[in-house]
Amino acid sequence: MKLAPFARPAIAAAALLALAACGESSGKQDRAAYDACLKAAQADAKIGKAQFAKFEDAKIGASTGEEEIRVNIPYELEGKKALHQCIAKKQTDGTFKVVF
Repeated sequence: MKLAPFARPAIAAAALLALAACGESSGKQDRAAYDACLKAAQADAKIGKAQFAKFEDAKIGASTGEEEIRVNIPYELEGKKALHQCIAKKQTDGTFKVVF
């Protein structure tokens, strides 16, 4: 089957738009997972008063499940640097809940 001359560019443009939408969605989910982990870290009795890194300086990646995101937030407390590690799981309402 031969495609019309305009079909290939149209298919390529549609694919690029789909990829861009996924990237934007992923960025929003990463931010929501970071926010959930930061909130949990700030509520922690041991490290809650630390200075935590901004979203841009955190390391965020996929975790063990499809709906889980691993978040590593650097922080400094009493002159010592450390890393807060967290796994946030996406809930049915689209929010994230810390599970580790």
